[in-house]
Amino acid sequence: MNFMQRLSQAMPQHIQPYTADQMAEIRQREAEAYQKQLDKENRQTLASKAIGRSGIKKRHRNCKFENYVVNTAGQQVVFTDAKALLAGYLNRTSGGFVFAGTSGTGKNHLACAIANELLLQRRSVVVVTVAELMLKLRDSYRKDAEVSESEIIRYLSNVDLLVIDELGIQHNSNNERVVINRIIDERYTQELPTGILTNLQSEELVNTLGRAAIDRIMENGKWVTFNWPSYRSQVSAA
Repeated sequence: MNFMQRLSQAMPQHIQPYTADQMAEIRQREAEAYQKQLDKENRQTLASKAIGRSGIKKRHRNCKFENYVVNTAGQQVVFTDAKALLAGYLNRTSGGFVFAGTSGTGKNHLACAIANELLLQRRSVVVVTVAELMLKLRDSYRKDAEVSESEIIRYLSNVDLLVIDELGIQHNSNNERVVINRIIDERYTQELPTGILTNLQSEELVNTLGRAAIDRIMENGKWVTFNWPSYRSQVSAA
C-alpha cells in the first residue's frame, strides 16, 4: 500500500486527498499568481522611477519643521496646522490639504517637511508639479516608453501622500483637469490624502478643479492660507 492509499484510508470519508495532477495544477496556479505579482511590482517600480526620487527637488530635500522660520502669528498658525497634518498622516487619520498663497511664502517648505518626515517613517510620498506630471504622461505615449499612462496614474493613486504643486500656474487645459481629477478620485476611493499647493483663491481653485475634487481633498483635511509677502522678495530687496 503506497502513501496516498494509506493517507486516503486515514482521512474521513468526506475528505479526499488531491491527486498528483491536481497538486501539479495548484502549484502551477500559485507560480502564475506569484509571477503576476512580481510583474506588477516591477511595473510599479518603473513608474516610480519615471517620477523620480519622490519628486522632491534637491532644494527641498532638507526642508524640516526645525528649520522653518516663524516670524509672525500667521506663520505660527500654518506651522501648527502642518504639524497636525503630519501627526494625522502618521496615524492615518488626516485628510488632504490645500496650501494657498503667493510664491515664496513657505508652502513648499512645510509641504516638503511633511513629506520628508513621512519618508523617514518609510511611507511612500510623491511631490510633483502639474507641468512635470503632464510631461511624464506625455513621455508615456512614446512607442519606446517603459511605462504607460495608466501605470503612472495607478502609481500616483497609491502612494501614502501625493502633493500636487503649482496648481494654477499650468495652462489649465481640459486634459490636465481630467487627469488630476482622475487621480484625486482614485485616491479618495482608497482613503489616501492629496495635498495641493496653489496661488489660487478658493473660488478660483473650485473653478479649476471642480467642487467635487475640492470636497474630496478637504474631507477631514485643512485649507491653510499663506498670506504674507514672499521671503524671496524680502531677501532680494535687502
